[in-house]
Amino acid sequence: MSDADLGGKALWTLIPVGGLYGVLSVLVFRRLSEKMPVRSSVNRVWAHVMELGLFIESPALVLRAQRDLLRENVRLLRLAIIPAGILAVLFLFLFPPLNAIYGRAPLPVGEPSVVTIQMKDASMPSVQLVAPPGMVIETPGVRILHDRQISWRVRPLQPTSGDLKFRFKDVRSIHIHYPKATILSLPWVAWFVISSSLSAVLFGLCWKR
Repeated sequence: MSDADLGGKALWTLIPVGGLYGVLSVLVFRRLSEKMPVRSSVNRVWAHVMELGLFIESPALVLRAQRDLLRENVRLLRLAIIPAGILAVLFLFLFPPLNAIYGRAPLPVGEPSVVTIQMKDASMPSVQLVAPPGMVIETPGVRILHDRQISWRVRPLQPTSGDLKFRFKDVRSIHIHYPKATILSLPWVAWFVISSSLSAVLFGLCWKR
């Protein structure tokens, strides 16, 4: 399946989420990191970077600047690791629902797709798939005994919304191959990073005032 573009409408709903994450990032870092040590460490990093350019013709001084730069980066990482870890865990919780909304497009009308269920029971009993109105099931269930999987080919005939239902309870997981989606030709993660970064910078500047 080819990728689908969700357009500007999806972008305008994603930007507020990224913006809130950026604001929260500033609050977390300001609350959990020591402001003065972080600022001093950043300044020392920049100083060592400038040393690399100033003493480019002196190998000994360049090596010393590289050593000091590495040490300062490690020190800065220690100062930032707790707030960065909290934000990383938060993003792990946000990623599945956001990816389901912005990372996948609806099944294209008129094109086939495959629905696969992973069974718990090795006996692979009979399973019936029921499609919502507007979608047809084109093949009987194809069983892969070794992997305990059953697959059907389905095809949406018209725009529709509904659930695929299985008349059997012993199903471990369901997989449907949705086409990947972009927003104005970029993946949603890129727009999330851009919006959260901009909001963090603007919120940080406003905080200083």
